[in-house]
Amino acid sequence: MFRIKPIIVFGLNFALMLFSWIMHNFPRGDEYLALFMIPLIFIIVPFICELPVTGALVAVNLVFFIFYAIIGILDAVDIIVFMVVIGAIIGGCHIMKSLYTSFVMYYRFDILARQRGYNDIVGELEEINRLGRKEENELSRISRLYEITKKLAPALKFKELLDILFDFLEESFMSKTTHLLTFNNGSFVRGISKTSGDEKYSENKDTLLVYDKVVEYARETDFNPFFAERETNEDLFKRLNIGADTFMMVALFVGDKLSAVLAIEGISKTAYSRFSILIPQIALELRKVELYEQVQKLSIVDGLTEVYLRRYLMDRLEEEVDRASRLGLKFSIGMVDVDNFKECNDLHGHLVGDTVLKKISERLKCSVREVDMVARYGGEEFCIVLPETTKKLALTVAERLRNAVGVNEIDAFGKKIKTTVSIGISTFPKDGEDVNSLIEKADAALYRAKHKGKNVVCGA
Repeated sequence: MFRIKPIIVFGLNFALMLFSWIMHNFPRGDEYLALFMIPLIFIIVPFICELPVTGALVAVNLVFFIFYAIIGILDAVDIIVFMVVIGAIIGGCHIMKSLYTSFVMYYRFDILARQRGYNDIVGELEEINRLGRKEENELSRISRLYEITKKLAPALKFKELLDILFDFLEESFMSKTTHLLTFNNGSFVRGISKTSGDEKYSENKDTLLVYDKVVEYARETDFNPFFAERETNEDLFKRLNIGADTFMMVALFVGDKLSAVLAIEGISKTAYSRFSILIPQIALELRKVELYEQVQKLSIVDGLTEVYLRRYLMDRLEEEVDRASRLGLKFSIGMVDVDNFKECNDLHGHLVGDTVLKKISERLKCSVREVDMVARYGGEEFCIVLPETTKKLALTVAERLRNAVGVNEIDAFGKKIKTTVSIGISTFPKDGEDVNSLIEKADAALYRAKHKGKNVVCGA
């Protein structure tokens, strides 16, 4: 394209020369018009042609003017005027071209500078947006972690806490199996596990994880947080019976007291780093539940004998009466009184008497079913609740209790104490359809047992 433009200029120049010649041969009074149009061509020449081409074009026109001078159309002054005009036009246009070029270069430089500034700003904005998204993601993750702390806070029972914690770990950290190993005074108590997709917990089952070896390994590492992958710890994974490809273990301390060890299978290393934020809070929540359960236990359990208190017994009896009434069931209660306990206290002292009561309560608890309940009714008197038990079966159980208490002497502070109990039995609904009636009938049966010589079982 740029090679054609000078040819066009030359062609236009020759066309004007030819037109001037024709007009001169056929004069009509405007034959010089074409001649004066020739200098106008040079207005565009500097913008199209290089300097050598421009010089060649000037030379061609000079020859043409000299030719016109030879044939008498122009004189020397005319040639000078034409050449000065052409030179002035070329010079002026070159100046304009230079100014234009300078302006374009400045403008382009300014545009480039502005473009670079714009690109820098856009880059900074993109970086800010990227960092903002990163912060938003981090805040979102922290917010989710904060949500679990809010969910854990209302939990006051151990199972409620486990449900919330295990579900959260499965949903937020894609854990495969979660294990909680609880401790009491530094000693391992029990292990609880739950696998993703299972509704029930597995408790104290080493088929999932060898709890004792996990505790042993935790002690070897001073209970420091631990994360491992199978490909680099194959022996450890086999030793602990870990099923997933990753394993995390953290100890939960409240102050200097070890509360539990939390072990998670299938968690990623990134998730492990984020989860570390929660460890102190989980430890506090676990300790809170432990303390709450201790308070609950203290409020319903006698501190000396470690059996239920009378007020809890009365509540349970009311519930048992209601349940038996609705379902048409029978149940029995037994009032148990320690024979000659006042004499034991007077002879040996209250410390020995307290030990006797404690040992008797232990023998009573060991001689009944898990569904049965032993409570301290007052002083040296106990009450046994036997759900879904007939009078005949209750009398058999009472005989077993009597024998369990009296078969062996009790060792209390080096003294061998021989003690027995008397028991009175009443049964719902035959002996009473409310709690007070049942207790009165059982008391009356106990009174008869005392009058029969003690160490006796009587039914209402």
